[in-house]
Amino acid sequence: MSNLLADNLANLLTPRGSSRTLIITVGNLSRADDGAGPYIASRLRQGKKLAVIDAGCNPENIINQAIKLVAPCPDLSARPAGAPAQRIIFIDAADFGGSAGELRLIDAEHIPDTSLSTHSVPLSVISRILYEDTKAEIYFIGIQPKSIGHQETLSGEVRLAADLLVKRINEEFKDA
Repeated sequence: MSNLLADNLANLLTPRGSSRTLIITVGNLSRADDGAGPYIASRLRQGKKLAVIDAGCNPENIINQAIKLVAPCPDLSARPAGAPAQRIIFIDAADFGGSAGELRLIDAEHIPDTSLSTHSVPLSVISRILYEDTKAEIYFIGIQPKSIGHQETLSGEVRLAADLLVKRINEEFKDA
């Protein structure tokens, strides 16, 4: 993990006030490195300020669950002015032409319209729906896959990156 990315992730994943962070992982465990998202979800420790949803191959199916976790108040206009923004972070394999296992932090405007996963609704559409309903800050962490062939194990490079990301997230939220 590059120092710049490490700094950006540390800033992004540092708990803020009463703000809650929701991590949504996406991927298919039967497609090699596309399974990085579910692998990460299974190793994260949830807490008061960190919620995790493994959306698997169907992130469109967790939209209502995500909205309830991020915006438990049905009337978003009732949220006090200046209240800390909630954060939603998608984690998915993404082919951005990097080295296998490379992580990229992508802001909401640049979330890809396509994915390596088999889901039919692009994460860009899902992120727009979630933003409209929650006004949360939305980010995307892409992991460059080495392979998305039909096998149930991650490549060494992607497993190492996933383990480092899990360690970082669990450390940042251990007392939150």
